[in-house]
Amino acid sequence: MTHPSAAQVQPTQRRLSYLRRELLWAIALKLVLLFSLKAAFFPQRLPAPEAASGVADRIALPSPPAPSISSKDQP
Repeated sequence: MTHPSAAQVQPTQRRLSYLRRELLWAIALKLVLLFSLKAAFFPQRLPAPEAASGVADRIALPSPPAPSISSKDQP
């Protein structure tokens, strides 16, 4: 059984620590981008009473009149 020399262990450990650091930076950057997109495109949720009153207001609004469909054949 051969043991790796100290010269072989050091570059491998450096490479692993470099890869670990790069992976952590990539994950951190992705999280920052994800939360910034969420903040930009998905507004904060309304409290339940405000949301319920908004739904009730929309239900209470009269529906818009249906457009009359006219045929091109009729004058």
